[in-house]
Amino acid sequence: MILFIHGGDGFLVNERRSILQKAFIRKYSQAEIFVFDFEDQGTSDDVRRSLAVCEEGLFASKKMVVFLHPFELGEVSEKLLLDFLKDFTKKNETEVTLLFVHPGKIKKTHPLAKVLIKYANKEEVFEKLEEKNKNAYIKRELATIDAEARFSREALQIFSLSIGLDTARIRTELEKLATFKPGGVFEEEDIHLLIGSVSENVIFEALDALGRGDKKRSLLLFHREASDAEGVYPLLSMCAWQVRRLLLVRELFDKGIFRASDIALQTKMPPFVAQKMLGTIHNFSIARIKRGLMTLSRFDTELKRGGMDPSVALDLFIWRF
Repeated sequence: MILFIHGGDGFLVNERRSILQKAFIRKYSQAEIFVFDFEDQGTSDDVRRSLAVCEEGLFASKKMVVFLHPFELGEVSEKLLLDFLKDFTKKNETEVTLLFVHPGKIKKTHPLAKVLIKYANKEEVFEKLEEKNKNAYIKRELATIDAEARFSREALQIFSLSIGLDTARIRTELEKLATFKPGGVFEEEDIHLLIGSVSENVIFEALDALGRGDKKRSLLLFHREASDAEGVYPLLSMCAWQVRRLLLVRELFDKGIFRASDIALQTKMPPFVAQKMLGTIHNFSIARIKRGLMTLSRFDTELKRGGMDPSVALDLFIWRF
């Protein structure tokens, strides 16, 4: 049997390789697995040693031979492998399973690619994740980690925009969320709390500067964070989240609740955060906070429609808030 897995997403390719190896051992408990990496050891002698392992002895037993980075071989070494494959494909029955693994794109016109595509019992391709498929991929991955957990609509959008297209990071962050809130619904606040693509302290400092009328300082902080983080959109999202928290504190403050511990209890935010909010709340009237939220909501709609550049939205928010 010949298995061939390849594609631009190295994380998914190597993950699939691991799954196939484990499944082989589960099915054949007495089997052996041999791994040869031609990226580091691809001389003619290295190839000959790997092919010798594929020979079946008098008392043949199940074995899997894994060839990593087979497209890194030089011309002479590659010919040895191609000649072996021509003979191997003529066998009707064999105890040997060949697993070819290449984390990267291949040219289908490549001699080795032609042989593998033609004779592989199974070929699997793992291309790099595309933006248009990202949300569906995130939902599928979450289901494999925690079948009961799910995202709210807003949280999924923020997670997707914050995380990029790195499937390894997506897996890591989903596992983190599932551990934090098993079987639960992930909300916007959970994403901001755990993913951490944008610094909460920087956003607070920038908003505090706005409250004091120091727009230049706020602009500097926001732009610096936008260049260091995953982009402007997650920054706007975190900004909206912080302004909503300001609104919660301002409403309680206007009702005569002035102690940080009491505010923390009612808003479910950490006491030190409530204390920081109280320190700047006098700079933000409830009317100003609501106007800021309306502005951010309007910009969010325009951004989703593609009618506004995120950087322009950020600058306009700074000057209007």
